[in-house]
Formats: sequence, C-alpha cells, structure tokens
Amino acid sequence: MFARIIFIVSLILVTTVDLSTAGTFDYEKQDWKWKRAFDSIVVVTGHSAGESKKFIMPNNKKGVPSPNGEDPYKDFFEERGEQPEVIVPPKSSLGTGFFINDIHIVTNYHVVKGMDTFTIYTWSFPFAVKEVVLIGYDETVDIAVLEVKEHVQHSQLDWATENPLMGDDVYALGHGLNLIWSFTHGILSYDYRPNPLDSFVHYYQTDAVINPGNSGGVLLNEEGEIIGVNTLLISPTEFYVGYGYSIPWKLAKRVVEQIIQVGHHTKPSIGIQMGIIDDRELYEKLNLRGIESYLEIKEVVHESAAFHFGLQAGDIIVSMDNTPIRVVPDVIEILWLKMPGDSVDFLVLRDMEYVSLSVILGRVEVVVEEEIILEELTEEEIYDEEEEPEPLLEPIEEETSKKW
Repeated sequence: MFARIIFIVSLILVTTVDLSTAGTFDYEKQDWKWKRAFDSIVVVTGHSAGESKKFIMPNNKKGVPSPNGEDPYKDFFEERGEQPEVIVPPKSSLGTGFFINDIHIVTNYHVVKGMDTFTIYTWSFPFAVKEVVLIGYDETVDIAVLEVKEHVQHSQLDWATENPLMGDDVYALGHGLNLIWSFTHGILSYDYRPNPLDSFVHYYQTDAVINPGNSGGVLLNEEGEIIGVNTLLISPTEFYVGYGYSIPWKLAKRVVEQIIQVGHHTKPSIGIQMGIIDDRELYEKLNLRGIESYLEIKEVVHESAAFHFGLQAGDIIVSMDNTPIRVVPDVIEILWLKMPGDSVDFLVLRDMEYVSLSVILGRVEVVVEEEIILEELTEEEIYDEEEEPEPLLEPIEEETSKKW
C-alpha cells in the first residue's frame, strides 16, 4: 500500500514564467463566465530578499574505513580534483491567485510564506506588476491576501451563495506544473475531509486535476462562482493521482474579509469534541422519536466556553442558531461565521429531554513555541535548584544553520 504523502501545491525554485501563450486561444468564443474567470486569475511569484549562497564541495572527503583500515572512497574523492562553487539562489515561489475586487488578490499562505517581494501577471495586462504587498494571512487555514498598489486591468470573481453537493461539476483554474491558465474539470468527490492539524478547517475533495503551481487557484461551480480555494493534493508522488483539496468558500470568504478589515483572522473557541453517537440503543430511540440528530458531544474542555455555559459530554446537538445539526461540518460552518464574544443558541438532547442554552464563544489562544518561552527564562528558572545544569552547546554558526 502506498504511503499517503501530503504535498502543498506551490512550485518552488521558479526560474522563468512563460507568458507567451497567454491570451492566444479564441477568447471571444468563450462563455462570459469563463472569460471573467480567466481575466480574474493571476500568476503569483514571490522572491526572498536574501543573497545567493556559495558552497564549495571538498576535493577530499573521509569515508567509512573498511575492515583493512583503508578508505573505500579515497580514490573516488581524490580523482574528483578541485570542485566548483555551487550557487544556491534566494528562495522563490510560484502559485496562483485571483482578484475578488479592484485591488485584492486571494492566494494560499504557503505560496507567499518567507517571500519579501511579489510580482503578479494577469491575462489582460501584458506586463509584470510589481507594486504588490502582503496585507495579512492565516497560516492554519492557508489563506493570504495581497494588495495591488497600481492600476491593473482585470476582472474579478464572485463568491458562491450556496454549498456545492457531492457529484456537482466543478472547475479548477490555475497554473499547475508551470502551465499557466490551465483549466480542468471534475466533480466534487466529497464535501468534508478534516484537516488533521486543526479541527476548525476541513476541505472539499475533487477529482479536477490539481498539481504543483495550482496553489491559491479557484474551484468554480457551473455559474463561474468561487466554491473553493485550491490548496493541496494527497499523493504517493508529487503529482496528481485523482485527489485534490480545496478550502470551502464559506471559510475562505470569512478569513479574507477579516484580513481586509483588520489585517488578520481571529477564530472563535467553544471547547468541545464531537462525534457520531456510538450507542446503538440510543440511536434506535432517536429513530423512533423521529430525531435525525446523531452528533454527540464526547468531551467538554475544562474552563472552556462550553464548560462555563452548560454544555455537557453526552449532549446530542439538535440545532445551533435554529439551524439543524447532523454532522460535524454543520457545526464548523456556523462557527466560521462567528467572532469571539458572539453568542450561539444551542438546542441539545440530554437524557432524552430537550435543553436550550446560549454559549458566548471564546478566543483561540496563540500557542507560543517552546524555544521562545525558554528564551525568556533565566537559567535558574529552567533547572531545578537541586539539579546541576549541563553545559550549554556551542551556538551553531548562522551560515551553517540555514535550511535550504
């Protein structure tokens, strides 16, 4: 069985962007919604500000001694002679983005991460646009927003107003494998694939072809509306094998709106773990009463919003804000539209009795990395008084500690 490997689909170490084919197909014969889609999509390239690094391979390298004491690699390395310098250029990236208004472009955060300057290319404007700045991002959701500081001719896309259904036709537009403005067609294969790193995020799954370079591109419905932001693929190789993943439009839209308004996205926190009920007897009782809610609160986090406002483990969630709840995505999509401090009205089934209550949502705490915490502690605070601290390691030279 192939091991499943997750690949973020931006193309790193870009050399050139070939725009010679842009706009050469019969544009006027295309349906208006696809014209607008092509004219809204941009090529996003990012560049780090660091200087190129030089490395010199040694002309002699000690190998592993053989049983007779000789170096089995001695002749090989001595015959190589003096080695040339290897030049490693500053990091660069290529991905896709799309206009949602006159000046703002949506893309994936991993397309722009670590980049200092950005250049975009549009379908209608035959020149590189370099007055582009990053105004905010959400790393976990993998959304970033760029702002264009100069006038550029382009169209813009509209967000969907309804969720797609499994089996619906969908269209992916982006620059996969450096083939700019590639247009692929498929179906929505599944509407809920959870992110193992963050329960607040889940994905749409599609069989429309998504490859490295498609990151930040759009997934469109039949009306040419945004239903997702393409972000990753799962494959035993680095390339498409039938499974592409897209951030659902409701979550992406909420994150983008907050970034434009305040420069960042703030997630609400409720403090519950949920799952489908696993008690067959309870399941049959619910069926007999015509109750179609099967989502049970498995655990309530101590001192969380749910804890303080009365939700309990074992509660079956019937509705939130008068919206029927059946599965986990129903809960998450309601939370996507909320801010810390907002109230959510719950109707739950507890011991086969209905209970109504309101929960005021908390704020997701920022996790501080351990090494940052340690930097703020003194040596006495890090070690117990009875323990003798071991000598610290010598600091690694900055030149050799960089990862490429």
